[in-house]
Amino acid sequence: MDTQAAFEDIRKEIGEGNPFVGDKVLSLARADGDPMTRIKCLSLLKVVNDPDASKEILRLLMDGLPDDRKDLIQISGALRGLEFPSSALSILRSMEQDDSIVRMSALCLLDLEEYEEALATVGRISEITPFDRVMLTEIHSALGQHAKAIGIASELLSEYPQNYQVRRAYVSALILGGKDKEAGKYARMGLKDKSADSNAIAAYVLRIAGNYKAAAGYATRAINIDNGHIGALETLGICLAEKGEYDKARIVSGAINEKSPGDKAALNVLSYCEGH
Repeated sequence: MDTQAAFEDIRKEIGEGNPFVGDKVLSLARADGDPMTRIKCLSLLKVVNDPDASKEILRLLMDGLPDDRKDLIQISGALRGLEFPSSALSILRSMEQDDSIVRMSALCLLDLEEYEEALATVGRISEITPFDRVMLTEIHSALGQHAKAIGIASELLSEYPQNYQVRRAYVSALILGGKDKEAGKYARMGLKDKSADSNAIAAYVLRIAGNYKAAAGYATRAINIDNGHIGALETLGICLAEKGEYDKARIVSGAINEKSPGDKAALNVLSYCEGH
């Protein structure tokens, strides 16, 4: 059986509810030394939660890394998306440090909750982008520097009022800074345009507030407008998991991965299903 056929066979078993596919996935990773095959194997194991097999496949991957810079960047990004930021960071630190590498390193440090080092790393980026400023709001919020985070997010919002990531960073900074009412007011005002983004922002704010029923409703509205809206799908999946509808949540996670392969939103949903 070739590699692709083996993947399809394992996916079929997972889809039929068989969680005991770790040995098959590990055998595939051992038989095929292609790093991207091993990344796909790690991705499959995230769905069935087999940490022992994942650990061995990660070892195989790290022991057989290619030399090509583009491949290493792709592998690092995939590892971070699969919640292996420490391994991704070890690869990035061995590479020539241009802005793209420094930026990804900062993201890994943020995932590792190394906030002071993440902040210092962002400071090494020569050309700061709007995305970097969004990242800064997360870092400052995590460090308890809420006024700074809200200030950066407010400036971003004035420059990019329709950008979903900026809008989400803004309400996140407000909520983490204890300004829940302001976040709610902003979300309600945004609903006037009846866009997918505005409904997704309202869903996110309500989900953080613990109102899962209403959050799921707004997320569904956003998806009805734009069925590829990752933020809305993520919120819906988390709400389903919080309500104990784990099978439905996993289906949503699969939909996210289909729309945006390797997106961390899919794993965020799965993390709410762990242990169930």
